[in-house]
Amino acid sequence: MGLFSRQIKTTYAQRPSLPTMPATPFDPQDSLLPAIVGEIFGVDTEAVTREIAMRVPGLKRAVQVHASIVSAMPLVAYRKGVPLDPQPEWLQNTQSGIAPSIRTKGLVTDLVLEGWALLGCQLDDNERIIDAIHIPRNMWKFDSDGYVSIERFVDPRYLKRLIPIPLGTNGVLVDGVDTIRQARALDLARTNRLQAPPAGTELHITDESYNGDEDEKKKLAQGYAETRRKFSVSVTPSNVEVKEHGDKAVDLFDSATNSIRLDIANHAGVPAAIIEGARSGSGGDMTYTGKGDARSELYDLGSRDYADAIAARLSLDDVSEPGVYIAFDRSDAFSVPTPVTPPVLED
Repeated sequence: MGLFSRQIKTTYAQRPSLPTMPATPFDPQDSLLPAIVGEIFGVDTEAVTREIAMRVPGLKRAVQVHASIVSAMPLVAYRKGVPLDPQPEWLQNTQSGIAPSIRTKGLVTDLVLEGWALLGCQLDDNERIIDAIHIPRNMWKFDSDGYVSIERFVDPRYLKRLIPIPLGTNGVLVDGVDTIRQARALDLARTNRLQAPPAGTELHITDESYNGDEDEKKKLAQGYAETRRKFSVSVTPSNVEVKEHGDKAVDLFDSATNSIRLDIANHAGVPAAIIEGARSGSGGDMTYTGKGDARSELYDLGSRDYADAIAARLSLDDVSEPGVYIAFDRSDAFSVPTPVTPPVLED
């Protein structure tokens, strides 16, 4: 393939350049570093794993949106703007039992969250790619020398060539870690509030000499509650004043939740309306509008980053022949009106 292709193979297939990797439970890290960072910057150094991050509804929604948009577009090989005939079979078919669209979803999800994704390839006798699978991020890591290290069992047939795909920037698990922590803390506070809501009725004892123990207080409260369930009229001792608080709404932190959703939208590269449940405490008013051949803001300013990262990496000479490039075919996914039949693919 020439000098350039040999350099590409050396750089990517054998020894990827050292990335800035997020802290995950699958990556070793210096235990002193989080302590130093926390002391200097005053930040929470509690580990945020991928599983914890995906419990944040807004982030999970944003990741699903990007993965769904990109995976709906088939990968096509071109030469001078003309699709190859025949197409490389592995782009649109696989013998692994996992559809290429699911493979693409996995790649996009890893790129959004962690900034890197990995393809494992099966080769023929001429070292050409004949099949490929997505290797999930928790099954591999970069070692201290920058080599890709497979941490869990992967079918050896798909380890003939490894293709790390860089996003070119940090994933949400790095840049958005503080927002994820805030979202989880807010969710915990809301759960605690729901499990222990403010008392709807207060029995205020006005007798200053009253020294009742906890059992007497419980007996008084239970007796009043039981009476109210059975009768519409209640009778209380002269030293007890009934204060009703049932008209006060339980604060579910809606304003803070919407503020965090906006931060998540900015980190994940989606319009806020995509993940926003309500705006400024009002009811949700998310709408979908078709504008003919107008460009999609969601794709151009968000999902395109992940599609371009995948296509650009697969167009390098260790994957594609010189003069051939790979790109996502947007013709069906973005046509108006939306087609009701799937695109024609080779298999």
